[in-house]
Amino acid sequence: MNLREILSSKLLESIPEGASNFVIVDVPDHPNVGDSAIFLGEYDFLLTHYPKATINIVDYRSYSVGQYKLLERADCIFFHGGGNFGDLWMRHQNIRLAVMEQFSNKVLIQFPQSIHFDTKEVLEKTKATIKKCESFTFFVRDVVSQKFANENFDCDVKLSPDMAFCMNTIQRSKAKLDVFCLLRIDKERLFDNSESIKIKLNDNKLSFEVDDWVVEKAPIKAKINKVICRFIRKFPGLNPLFQPLYEKLRIAYAKDNVARGVKLLSKGNVVITDRLHAFILSTLLGIENFVFDSRGGKVGNFHSTWSKGFNGSKLVKEVSDIDLATKKD
Repeated sequence: MNLREILSSKLLESIPEGASNFVIVDVPDHPNVGDSAIFLGEYDFLLTHYPKATINIVDYRSYSVGQYKLLERADCIFFHGGGNFGDLWMRHQNIRLAVMEQFSNKVLIQFPQSIHFDTKEVLEKTKATIKKCESFTFFVRDVVSQKFANENFDCDVKLSPDMAFCMNTIQRSKAKLDVFCLLRIDKERLFDNSESIKIKLNDNKLSFEVDDWVVEKAPIKAKINKVICRFIRKFPGLNPLFQPLYEKLRIAYAKDNVARGVKLLSKGNVVITDRLHAFILSTLLGIENFVFDSRGGKVGNFHSTWSKGFNGSKLVKEVSDIDLATKKD
């Protein structure tokens, strides 16, 4: 059974029979390709298995009185997956907890997440919020998060792969370089290996490029979406008018974002990265990749948990561990 099949079968077990109204909470509004890939996987999963269902979306910018009716009528409320469950990215944790508190009587499902807490205060608040929920299923995407959730949260915990594996098929373009390095520059970066990697690639006389995929300025779709979110919050009575446009833009933005990420990764015959979804997308595209861990351990934990499903992907701790025996075309 492949990772997509494992993920789909476990999720379907937790969704109420006959459900036809869904809401996905905390969909991404930023240029991190990984979150867009996760969201498209979530959306494609629901479309595939519930083609006649109504699927609405909500995020921290739009969440307001005008969208409460969407959540009230939902048969199941999903929370966007990824690596932001905890206190590293509080704007996402806050919207998650707010919806859980307000709609604790609903069937609530957390799409696969990695967990990381630094502060006891946020952890205790999260524990208390989950305890109040009548039906909350927490999908975790690595065994370390699974152990943490079982020890700390009063809910059903299930281990499953990342939702990006449920995306519709993606295809790579022809490589232009020997190696493409996609390396973090944000607060989740564990080590700055960029200079050491450059030295190694130069020593091996390989063509390469180093970049990250969250540094570009917000495209027009994202800017328009922020304006619509302000209208949704300011004029809740007009939400039926704004909601369809908001959702169409957000989905289109996610598709554009993933296409941009695929284009970047396709540049290299080999990819070196410390981003979880750079190695997931590379694996899905059939690109050999070498992976460093990130702060919080989500990359290493996920890779170790599901490594049997990653042909051509190697988790490394040191730059010297990267085997660049791959020949040029």
